[in-house]
Amino acid sequence: MTTCVRAARLLLASDSEIIQDGAVIVNHEVILASGAWHEIQSALSKDTKMLNLGDVTLMPGLFDCHVHLFMDPSAFHTTDVASPSEEELVSRMEKNCLRVLDAGVTTIRDLGCIGTLSTELRNRINAGLVLGPRVISILSSNAPITVPNGHASSWGGIASGVNGCKSEAQKRVEEGVDVVKVMTTGGFLTLGSSPEKARYSVEELRVIAEVAHAHGIPVTTHATGLQGIERAVDAGFDCIEHCSWSVEGGTRFDERIAKKLVARNVTVCPTMNTACIEKDYYCPWDTRENVLKNLSKLREHGIQMIVGTDNGIVGCPFERYADGLSVLVEAGYSLREIIASATDKASAVCGLSSVTGKLLPGMSADIVAFAGNPLEGVGSFLNPRFVMVRGRQHTLTSIAPVDNAKLAANVSEKLRKGAGLPSA
Repeated sequence: MTTCVRAARLLLASDSEIIQDGAVIVNHEVILASGAWHEIQSALSKDTKMLNLGDVTLMPGLFDCHVHLFMDPSAFHTTDVASPSEEELVSRMEKNCLRVLDAGVTTIRDLGCIGTLSTELRNRINAGLVLGPRVISILSSNAPITVPNGHASSWGGIASGVNGCKSEAQKRVEEGVDVVKVMTTGGFLTLGSSPEKARYSVEELRVIAEVAHAHGIPVTTHATGLQGIERAVDAGFDCIEHCSWSVEGGTRFDERIAKKLVARNVTVCPTMNTACIEKDYYCPWDTRENVLKNLSKLREHGIQMIVGTDNGIVGCPFERYADGLSVLVEAGYSLREIIASATDKASAVCGLSSVTGKLLPGMSADIVAFAGNPLEGVGSFLNPRFVMVRGRQHTLTSIAPVDNAKLAANVSEKLRKGAGLPSA
């Protein structure tokens, strides 16, 4: 089955110029041709299905490099709260995939769940065993590796000592994960785990990285505190999640560590999301002003950034992906930089450069369309009009406005108190 998707504007890649009156021809799951309509229409066959989307911009499907599919963003839960049954969690994860798609996100890294739920869902989707258009591409990490009583230790993955860490990393390899996730510091959703403190030594982290890399698997880490960030860099990790520069009482950007990130080509996924927008701000790391300053310094130092949201945590719905993009704009990132970090740069970090991230012949038909021109305003990302993943169209559900007014102050206070921080 061949389909031609035509629109007023087409962005083939983050560094491309907008093509007026563009189209993408899809054959099953793969892009057959793409470009200006007048140049590629000759490639159409008689039985091609035509989809003329009108005044929208076609572009590559987006990446969200940090989500938690098993979580419910409508409720506040710390990581040690008893979870629903596995059957309920599986159903929730499948529904959350649809909400991710509603945002125009076609590839995700699911960075932490209970046990092996993530790889199990990924495998069912890839085998076509999940009904409906749930064909989102999932890169799974399963349970993160963490210290006893550490951040998210209730999800499994507990390890200590070099041998224990090596053994736990080998388990992830056996589970078939796409990325190994480690909790290098404590976290705000695990009360008493100390977000500013490192929980593993460089030696323990290094053996995890060595096991993962020996099997061609990248390794990333939740790292909020300065010491934890630096230890992960020194241990040869590929990516830092959050990288919030936490210290006792707030945050402090460290230029020395920032230079290490650049020198060792370590990517940062700063996880901006709905909690970080100005309205009802409740990110517990620091004041909004300081969080934006730290983001700006990441950019100024030339640290490679990829887009991720941490969506699934309380008050951060999966479909509100664009909220995090708006924060990046406020911090000084250009729309081209953001699009690159959400498409081809993210694809490269995830090892999918030859698969997705651009709308080029031979690549996966992961295609989205937004109202207006995303290169002219971040608001376009709040208006997805078309989503296709691996050549299959997803039926969009509208994105509702968010109102976290009642939630924000309460959640922020609980998180800061659990982390031993003063009230905001």
